[in-house]
Amino acid sequence: MMPRERRTTVHIIIGGSGQLGSQVAEQLSADPELDVVVIDVDARALETLGTAFNGETMVGNITDRDVLEQAGVARADGLLAVTRSDNANLMAVQIAHHLYGVPRAVARLFNPSREQTYRRLGVRYVSATGILSKLFINEFRDSDFPHHVSHIASDVEIVDLWLGAAVDGMSVGEIEQVGRLRVASITRGEQVSVAQTNDPLHGGETITVAMRRADRRHVKSLLATDRERLAAAADGSR
Repeated sequence: MMPRERRTTVHIIIGGSGQLGSQVAEQLSADPELDVVVIDVDARALETLGTAFNGETMVGNITDRDVLEQAGVARADGLLAVTRSDNANLMAVQIAHHLYGVPRAVARLFNPSREQTYRRLGVRYVSATGILSKLFINEFRDSDFPHHVSHIASDVEIVDLWLGAAVDGMSVGEIEQVGRLRVASITRGEQVSVAQTNDPLHGGETITVAMRRADRRHVKSLLATDRERLAAAADGSR
């Protein structure tokens, strides 16, 4: 692994200038403290970068070490491999991380069946297919609570619960025992805080929790009634 030099700016390499790569490149390059280099095998793809892009471009393959070195991989703080090839993305991330010590190297993943392989290899990745499928299923599935995440392979979900007056005076720890859940955050008006075990809870507050769908019956008594919801909505409209 090659030694890394210290700099005041952050150097980012993006492999792939498709729609995703271009959007990420334009947004990152807007930060004056970031140096961004975009690599693509197709020169025409690089031409699609908008006028908002404030970085450098290179024609080449992100799995080619010579190309990566010309792009400054030895001093890079991050590499995003977002081409349309899972194999190329994986290889680029492994080269960047293992050979050049790039602290953050992330691969785009199209084939969700490879997720376990990526995890075993310790590769950071974003699965576009997995994210989209979860979002569609979350929207399609009947639910009493607003969803954040629903894990397809299990019945664990992360949801918001609007608390009713019945919880007044109860602590986060007591709610977790009664509802068989874990509280992550508490929303009071426009204030959001990380939940602590001894924090008191009150009706009208919203908690974001991780829970099993099978345990929903345990939280019913904690939730705001329709009358409480209507009263809160009426107060908010005044």
